[in-house]
Amino acid sequence: MSDVQTAATTPVAPPLTEPLPAPKLGRWAKANELPVIDFAAMAGTNDTAKDRVAREVHDACRDIGFLTIVNHPVPPAKIREIFRQSARFFALPLEAKMKAYMGQSNLFRGYLPMDEPGKQKAYRGKAIDGFQPHLDPARMKARKPHKNEAFQASLELPADDPDVIAGKPLHGHNQWPEDLPGFKEAVLDYHTTMTGFAALLASVFARGLKLPPDYFAQFYKKPLIQVRLLHYLSQDQQAALEGGDSRAHQDAGGFTMLQQDDVGGLEIKSKSGEWLIVPPVENSFVVNIGDSMRMWTNNRFASTLHRVVNHYGRERYSVGVFANPDYDTVIKPLSTCVDAEHPPTFEQMLSGEALLFLYSRVWPSKGDPDKVSSY
Repeated sequence: MSDVQTAATTPVAPPLTEPLPAPKLGRWAKANELPVIDFAAMAGTNDTAKDRVAREVHDACRDIGFLTIVNHPVPPAKIREIFRQSARFFALPLEAKMKAYMGQSNLFRGYLPMDEPGKQKAYRGKAIDGFQPHLDPARMKARKPHKNEAFQASLELPADDPDVIAGKPLHGHNQWPEDLPGFKEAVLDYHTTMTGFAALLASVFARGLKLPPDYFAQFYKKPLIQVRLLHYLSQDQQAALEGGDSRAHQDAGGFTMLQQDDVGGLEIKSKSGEWLIVPPVENSFVVNIGDSMRMWTNNRFASTLHRVVNHYGRERYSVGVFANPDYDTVIKPLSTCVDAEHPPTFEQMLSGEALLFLYSRVWPSKGDPDKVSSY
């Protein structure tokens, strides 16, 4: 294993040479600018109807990288419950939340206080050019206060799990608050439910890419799927705009499934350069493509820049589920996305190492050297 400092200097994008442009306010997206796709057919047996849904999803992922899904299989009661539990957790005193502080471990799980980044001494992992360009040092340095806090949980693994024993990065147990009955059970239940929904979505992506519906299942056997509870304070318009814009980013993993409350605030950057506010739709999921899936599809699917700007005078809650594949997944351009007009844009990327590269730069951790790693 080479030293951590070498991994810390791995470039992901050329450095910025000009000041960042002044941020601009977004506008509400029009009905024809963000596809709303009905998933009811996916619960049936009509393959023709399923293929039609897959084509709609494929085109949305290609054209904008964001879509809203309605009539999905996640019960509304579970959505209400995860929001209720999120509000319970964030209402705790800071001292109580800090007992599950993310920086106490190497796993990037638990409580993330407001505006706390990773520290260079804890940088780990390895990525390739084109992955997570917002990690450019100039952009990271230009970040401004955003006034949001988070709680993260992933697959709960026991101490005797082979990967935990081996010390494989990002594998282990979650951190939980004390004296909050029912919270752990609700979060893990939601994680299980959303892992099932992620499998369905992956099958839809596969259909649209002319692959067998179960193609991606081989990469999601022990996935690094994260549930992230998010709480945003309202800021005045300028502070919210500057904070949100300075943290605009593309997601890193395969894809994201987001529930947002009725406050709004999620904005995506269109191909024309406008910021579009994603309208909240009750019981729907906003789904977007991450850099890993963009690279898997040889840049056919779009991983779109997005931000949160909360200047609406109310606290905002959202729940994101990040469908990251197994740690050892080797991402290469899919055969159905490569031809004479679209040659491969990269050779390969190890999914877990790339996620570790990102996480250690944006979130706190102990920074202990990893026992098992290729960098």
